[in-house]
Amino acid sequence: MKNRVFFYNAVILTVSSVIIRLFNIWFRTLISGLIGASGMGLYQLIFSIFALGIILCTSGIGFAVTRLVAEGHGTRHAVRLCLGCALSLSLAASAVLFFGADFIAAKWINSPSAAYPIRLLMPGLPFISVCACLRGYFIAIRNTVVPVCGDFLEQSATIGATLILLKLVSPMEALMLGSTLGEVISFLYMVLLYRIFIRRKNFPKRKAEPVFGRIIHIAAPVLGGTFLRGLFGSVENILIPRGLRKNGSDAQSSLAQYGVMQGMVMPILLFPSAFLSSLAVLLVPEMAEANAAGNQKTIQRAAARSIRFTLAFSFFVTTLLIVFADDLGMAFYHNTQAGTLLRVMAPIVPLMYLDSVVDGMLKGLDQQFYSMTYNFTDSIMRVLLVATTIPAAGMKAYIAILFLSEIFNASLSINRLLKVTSLEVDITGWILTPAVAAALLYYVLILARRILFSGV
Repeated sequence: MKNRVFFYNAVILTVSSVIIRLFNIWFRTLISGLIGASGMGLYQLIFSIFALGIILCTSGIGFAVTRLVAEGHGTRHAVRLCLGCALSLSLAASAVLFFGADFIAAKWINSPSAAYPIRLLMPGLPFISVCACLRGYFIAIRNTVVPVCGDFLEQSATIGATLILLKLVSPMEALMLGSTLGEVISFLYMVLLYRIFIRRKNFPKRKAEPVFGRIIHIAAPVLGGTFLRGLFGSVENILIPRGLRKNGSDAQSSLAQYGVMQGMVMPILLFPSAFLSSLAVLLVPEMAEANAAGNQKTIQRAAARSIRFTLAFSFFVTTLLIVFADDLGMAFYHNTQAGTLLRVMAPIVPLMYLDSVVDGMLKGLDQQFYSMTYNFTDSIMRVLLVATTIPAAGMKAYIAILFLSEIFNASLSINRLLKVTSLEVDITGWILTPAVAAALLYYVLILARRILFSGV
């Protein structure tokens, strides 16, 4: 029965994630047509700053709710305490973005006009923080329908509001206002469903437990690691266009190159991971529950299956991206550079996807401090490399940095998981078999293309 529920929830999360990401790619295609590659670069820079606020008020607290409930501490008091912490952090982040928008736009983004879009995004943070906590609760009790419907509602409201606002305001303002309105709609839905749920499902009303210390223990490393990584990521995103300008590109060209990589290539590269994102999310409560019960065999079995499936899937995706990179770049963005960069980046997919799944398992096993340390070290390394190598070698240096970073971070995380679970590496089953199958698929697809399009 438990395996059936896990499979059911995995299917729901996977299907919804795929659909939402498809809509997101379509939406980005529409956006890129309106604001161009350089506009996409500015759009990405603005959202990289806003992402810091989202990280501050969601990453640690939402995860703490999931862990507390999965471990049996899911009282109404605990959830309310988490909501209070999230709201406090979101208000602090909102204040920083509001009062610091002019400085951030002028000094960090190097575009004073970005201050107004930042302020348009800022009001959405409190709504995002509440939704993150409630989503964490529903995931912990294995109810994926409620948060999935919330995601669909937010995406639909965001796209719909943006399309309407495009007729009234500038494209950039429409994007920011549409995003904020989508978050408000999602908030109203999640709060309503949460209140209905606790009334009908007999939410535990046990005596309030002293869980604040437990919340700090769980949330602080995740929040600290994710925020520092986001902070350094924002610094990195700001340094990339500057480095490209020092390498010889003008301001518009540097933003365009950055926009192609971050706004076009990365969404396609990460889109197939939608099939694995549900696995990473659902493994947190499963691992937490098994770890609390001291069930080492269950942990080992779940970890081995997850690694095997993730690598098999990611090798398959790598082959498809290499073969059809040019077609994807033209189909979505009518951009040949996007296809070229997509093919170059495809080989890192197995480590990229596996790192995400392993990170979820480590958090479920109370190893969030190690994840924080790895992410922090990796972020410092990336910023230093971006600052020193891109001015000399341009986009080639950035691609090399992405590969080195993923290898470094994934290797540390995988090694920690193997140590904690006492799991032995199955080289044949995990690596050799899917790699050989992917190589054979590559030659089959190449031959099929030649037969179909060359008349051979």
